Amino acid sequence: MTKKTISLLFVLLGSLGCPLSSYAISVQYSLSSLGGDNYRYDYTLTNDGSLGAGIPLELLDINFDPALYQESSLNIVSSPSLSSDWDQNILGSAPAIPAAFDIYALSGGLADGASLAGFSVEFTWLGGPSGPGAQSFDVFDPATFAWLESGTTTVVPLPGSIWLMLSGLLGLVRWRQGKK
Repeated sequence: MTKKTISLLFVLLGSLGCPLSSYAISVQYSLSSLGGDNYRYDYTLTNDGSLGAGIPLELLDINFDPALYQESSLNIVSSPSLSSDWDQNILGSAPAIPAAFDIYALSGGLADGASLAGFSVEFTWLGGPSGPGAQSFDVFDPATFAWLESGTTTVVPLPGSIWLMLSGLLGLVRWRQGKK
């Protein structure tokens, strides 16, 4: 493969949501329809170490705009195995402040380079036919509640989508080699 082809591969993988860039925290989600306007987000948190060497992820809020999500329907349905290490709450909205899924480490947090899945919230969507998508999130220092980082959740690419994209790229490479 040429350098240009390898560069194109990295660009394509990045566009699929694979973490190639350096952000302190990555929050990926998958979305499940529960029928009607009811859905569930399943989240995976990743700490890539950019908060600083040895600094764990300990406090994160994923925001739910009350104009798009029925606040009274927000229901935590996370994996029960998380309850011994993580406290999870729904924080109500206030003027100019969205409701939030508050995730707080009870012991140690998420270390550099570590990922953790199993956080889930069910809700009723109010935002119309386009359906739910990415959300904003904020990372805080648990001792001072000082803001550390903001970001946007990213959808977990479907494995079939990745293989389809890679197959297409491989076909393109072989086609170009055949033209030489």
